[in-house]
Amino acid sequence: MPAPAMTDHLPALTFLVSIELWGPAHVPLYAPMAAAWPIPGDDPHSRSWSEYGVHTGARTLLKLLAEHGLRATVVVNGAVAEQYPDLVRSVHDAGHEVAANSWTQDVVPAQLGEATERANLSRCTDAITAITGQRPVGWMSPRASRSPKTETLLAEQGYLWCGDHADRDRPVIIDTDRGPLVQMMHSDYSDVRNGGDPLRYRDLLVELVDVLCAGPTGGTATIALHAHVGGRPLLASMVGEIFGLVARRSTQLRIITRRQLAAELLAARQ
Repeated sequence: MPAPAMTDHLPALTFLVSIELWGPAHVPLYAPMAAAWPIPGDDPHSRSWSEYGVHTGARTLLKLLAEHGLRATVVVNGAVAEQYPDLVRSVHDAGHEVAANSWTQDVVPAQLGEATERANLSRCTDAITAITGQRPVGWMSPRASRSPKTETLLAEQGYLWCGDHADRDRPVIIDTDRGPLVQMMHSDYSDVRNGGDPLRYRDLLVELVDVLCAGPTGGTATIALHAHVGGRPLLASMVGEIFGLVARRSTQLRIITRRQLAAELLAARQ
């Protein structure tokens, strides 16, 4: 059983921003119209709703992060890098970590054979590297649903962390057949799972920051956002309040990217 590893006495907080696309004939089932009135086949309205992130929401969240001097881990689909290279380049140029998130949200590793999963991972890695000039070292599967081979394939391709986990509060190092990899918690709360109430989401995260600051040494937490949800005006205004709170509490927290956290944990193990 891997043991938790921490490298600093302050609690660590990561921001996880997802910029997502779905493949042809696929839409997020939690889209308001898809959930309220599902129709067979393509759903143009829900597709449009899901693309708010790449057109508008991502830049809103990037602007808020810049205003508060915060750095995030930004998870993108390979298709986002291919279709919206300027957006992904702006994320990298702003100093955020760019991590990979499968080719599209409907390509789920848990449903792929090993050869197909390896090809999907390589395709995503190459698409992001071509835009940023830097290979991604972090991965999250759509639905956080990895296969039994995902972590070995990630280590094989030089990744440092996988964010598909929900069984431990703190990151842990595991040993795969291809080397060590850091498992990281997904998130208990995100803009997708807050019941559609921006005020409730803000209040939940205020409590999360308070609990993290008051908790035990080496605690970790993630604030998870989706550009097509959290980037919309009312929820984005609540996100801006949270960013301001975190910035004001910066002496009580380590605001860190997942790349940095994984690298520190792996270096401390040596």
